[in-house]
Order: sequence, then structure tokens, then C-alpha cells
Amino acid sequence: MNAVNNSIRRRGTTTIELLVSFTLLTTVLGAALPLVVRHGRILNSARQYRMALDELSNQAERITALSHNAAMETLDELQPSPFAAEHLPGAMLSADLASSDGAERVTLSLSWDELGRRAAPVSLVAWLPRGNDAAMEPAAAEESP
Repeated sequence: MNAVNNSIRRRGTTTIELLVSFTLLTTVLGAALPLVVRHGRILNSARQYRMALDELSNQAERITALSHNAAMETLDELQPSPFAAEHLPGAMLSADLASSDGAERVTLSLSWDELGRRAAPVSLVAWLPRGNDAAMEPAAAEESP
């Protein structure tokens, strides 16, 4: 009798079990897919941000290595490198100059075609020492009686 009961017992899945498992699988995939897409966008944005920081630091290093007059001329003709222009679509590089005691502050800003990036560009500040003549004048004025 026991052998007869085992042969009658079904060992397959029912339609309801298949429907429940399909619904569960669809729900999990539906919830995970937007997260995977968002993760990819975040990775791309972080990669572009690192490239922008590298570009700004390279530009700042190049400008601060120049003489004062050459640095001032370079600020007027500032352009992103070909690498940055290729990997950051619509890249625009700008410089803002502000004077301070004994030095001039240059704020380099880089923006590109990314949502919200034009309103909040990546910025880096560098300091340019003033020309030798300008640096000597205050010191000479202090020494005279």
C-alpha cells in the first residue's frame, strides 16, 4: 500500500507555484533594475568629476610654474586640454582673478554638459605670487624712514 501512495504523489510543481515564483522574480528584477541604472550613472559622474579635478590641477600647476606676466596672459587664453574636451562633453574652463596681500588668487572653474554642472562647476584655487617689482615695492617702502 505504501508503494501505491508514493506513485500517486506528484513530484512536479503546480501552476500556482510557478505563478508565484514568476511574480516574485519579476518584482525583484523590477526593483533592482532602476538601482543598477542609477549606480552606473553615479559611477560615470564620479569618473567625470575625477577627470575634471585632474584637469584643473594640471592647469593650476602649469599656470603657477610660469612667470607672473606669462601667467596673466595664459589666463586670458585658457582652454581645456584635448583629453578633457574629449571626455567631458561641452567642457568650459574659466579663471577668476582676485588680489590679496602679496599674491593673487586664481580660481579655476570647469563645467561640462552634466545635469546641474553648469550651475555648480568644479573649482580649484591657486595662488600666484606678484611680479618681482610689485613684491619689492612694499618691502622698500617699509625700510625707508
